Amino acid sequence: MRKAYIYLHWLLTLLIAPVTSKLIDFVSNSPTPFLEGLLDLYLIVLIVSFCFSFPTYLVYLICFNYLRKQNLNLLYSKIILILVCVAGISITFLLIGGTMSLQIGLLYAVTSIIVGLLLRLGKNEDFINSPFPF
Repeated sequence: MRKAYIYLHWLLTLLIAPVTSKLIDFVSNSPTPFLEGLLDLYLIVLIVSFCFSFPTYLVYLICFNYLRKQNLNLLYSKIILILVCVAGISITFLLIGGTMSLQIGLLYAVTSIIVGLLLRLGKNEDFINSPFPF
């Protein structure tokens, strides 16, 4: 299993989810211009997202290292890691609360699922002998 998977999964989820949230907000009924609002708040959102996601990332890293030692099928490992990530996102947004926490939490969870499924978990040589390149 590639360690780059955990870093890319975490980083891409944090980078893509705020943009997706802002796009949905813009399409629905955003009172501020899209680019102006994104440029003003994007860095702040990334910093706050990084801080709130760090505990989930630590649990994710522990699970990754445990699964790596167990030699599970890559598909099962990927599903478990994505579920850990979604559970961490859900718990974080439940603790934060607020009126927008459900919508934003769902966006982060869906982004995490999509990014987690698109990234490759195994090494290149694992894919030659495997019928499922996960």
